[in-house]
Amino acid sequence: MNSLKILGVDPGVKKIGWALGEGKKDFKLVKFECLRIDSSQKNLLVIFEFFENLIKKYKPTVLAIEKVIFSKNRKTAIEVAKVIGVLEFLGQKYKLEIVEVSPKELKKLITGDGLASKEQMKKLLEISFKKDFKNLASDVFDAISLCLSGFYLTKQKKLLKS
Repeated sequence: MNSLKILGVDPGVKKIGWALGEGKKDFKLVKFECLRIDSSQKNLLVIFEFFENLIKKYKPTVLAIEKVIFSKNRKTAIEVAKVIGVLEFLGQKYKLEIVEVSPKELKKLITGDGLASKEQMKKLLEISFKKDFKNLASDVFDAISLCLSGFYLTKQKKLLKS
């Protein structure tokens, strides 16, 4: 199995967390940040150009996106769905394997418990990566979790095929 390069993205409207990781056996976190979008910008074009440049530069093989489940704010749900559409379009354009992870599945993959709290997830990831994530924006933290989950799920899928 070749080394996997994963781009994890927590889709949002004004803030999008993203993380890059790679590994063959063990996962290594490469980079993580938050893309902030000014309300005066053309959101989808900014998002498209930013992530296209990121994909061209780092050449990930997997795109892990949070499967967003909404029940309250319909307008926000529509805006986030547009962002997901842009990301999935880029994933298809650059032939990335797209992995969608629900919040419950994400918690289960990271902690073993689908009902775990964010604090429990943070503690486990801080121990795993030997980094302090206490002051990290939740969007970025979610992207790191998605990146790691994308690694686990893709690795598991590839092992099952062989």
